[in-house]
Amino acid sequence: MTDVIIVGAGGGGPVVAKELAERGIAVRMLEAGPWLDPSKDFSRLEDDMNGIVDGRLRWGPSDRTKPPWMRRRDGAGLILQAAGVGGTTLHYNAIAPRAYPRSFDEWPFPYEELVPWYERVEEFLPVVQVAELSTKDQVFADGCEAAGLKRSDERDCNEAVWRPTHNAILPIATMKAGVPLRYPEVDGCTMCGHCLQGCPHPLGAPTQKKAKRATNVSYVPAAMATGNCEIIANAFATRIMFEDAGGGRARARGVAWRDAITGDEHEAEASVVVLAGGSVESPRLWLNSGLPNATDAVGRFFTMHLQDLVTGFFDRETNPNVGQVTMARADFPGYGTFWAQGYGPQAFAAAVAGIGRGFWDDPSPPPYDFRGRFYGEEAMRTIASYARSLTIVVSTDDEAIAANRITLDPDWPADEHGAVPLVTYHPTEESKRRQDWLCAKAAGVLRAAGATRVHRTDPGVFITHLMSTMRIGSDPATSVCDPSGEAHQVERLFVGDCSALPNSLGGPNPTLTAQALAARTASNIADRYFR
Repeated sequence: MTDVIIVGAGGGGPVVAKELAERGIAVRMLEAGPWLDPSKDFSRLEDDMNGIVDGRLRWGPSDRTKPPWMRRRDGAGLILQAAGVGGTTLHYNAIAPRAYPRSFDEWPFPYEELVPWYERVEEFLPVVQVAELSTKDQVFADGCEAAGLKRSDERDCNEAVWRPTHNAILPIATMKAGVPLRYPEVDGCTMCGHCLQGCPHPLGAPTQKKAKRATNVSYVPAAMATGNCEIIANAFATRIMFEDAGGGRARARGVAWRDAITGDEHEAEASVVVLAGGSVESPRLWLNSGLPNATDAVGRFFTMHLQDLVTGFFDRETNPNVGQVTMARADFPGYGTFWAQGYGPQAFAAAVAGIGRGFWDDPSPPPYDFRGRFYGEEAMRTIASYARSLTIVVSTDDEAIAANRITLDPDWPADEHGAVPLVTYHPTEESKRRQDWLCAKAAGVLRAAGATRVHRTDPGVFITHLMSTMRIGSDPATSVCDPSGEAHQVERLFVGDCSALPNSLGGPNPTLTAQALAARTASNIADRYFR
């Protein structure tokens, strides 16, 4: 029998797998999506890779002629999920900041307890501070300095600063003029600007040497190299198998899953089960399994980062398509963070002409010249300004409330994997206030950098950085798992992804913190059940 079954091979599951497999524990990891080959399957084309309907990294089956998997929405216009070994790390920026220490006021243990696990993940990936900024990021840094923000090179952040980012990307390659960007002549980042489409670089490099350290090229190969980890792709988990443990508690004993290609159904038993399917899929699987939920905590306190886009237009080229997608950021504990974003042309067009609320010719109060969607000839002129633009992504410290949650939709027909999830999210007034503050601050940075026009997208609610629906805590009334990561109501069931985070971390990107917590949880699993 397998010792541990992990549901999900995204940002957190492979961390748990590697940590356990290295201790000699037999692991089986299930992934709903395919196992893609970076050298063959990553085309670098924005719509081909990231299209939400039929993109290769969409949330849906590997057969792209079939529709994506349905998720109902209440208050949200878009939910960004990805299927495949690597999960959303396939198309993340690889920005890897730590949480703000002050956000740990809501955690069941102090910040200092997670620091050794941060360091473990940072060393393994590795997470490296950017040494030299690309043009767009230097424009951003100049604006931050002119706006009065001081530079910091520290990983921990307790005050308003700007920083060259700490990225999970192998350092920029040293290249000689005329040398092709191929391995082994080039070893590391090639500054191609395609991080969000999945990283195939350097060309010809073995999988574990690809520059962006998504889990498919970092933690997964390390777990597999132990000989103790098996990965089953296209395996959509449909049910946690369990037995009665008395006192209203259950005991996990395995997982049932469906082959997403053939439709065949399978079951396997294990001593421990780890949920790592993400902040929508982990609570959905729990609820579809009929596991105990006496306190109704499963799926509640859903947080994200209430993102927005503020774009400046300059009278000189900024080269937004060159360099790592993000190489500089500014942090504002108590409000959130924002960073320079090297969007490709399609994403830039969406930012200025596709997803905003209202229209550019509506009155726009300061500090913005325009707000909402450009259209017609003005849209074409604006899109043509791409090479002279800089977009800042705002990431808000989101206030956690119980009403924002994942439930099973009572009105929509079940799909082949069970009842579909309903994602309910409505930002609080405090979260919206913080978002507005950050957007205004971003506009000030762009003005200080020399922007002649500033535009705010104001996209409404599009959900990225999904967190907190299975959060850890000491009180079963407001948390699903105890501080070790094991479910309060289900023995031998742990959570190892962003859904375990107790809050939105103050605004910083969540992947590194989720991975550090997953490494800690894996250690707790090994110590508790496999000594």
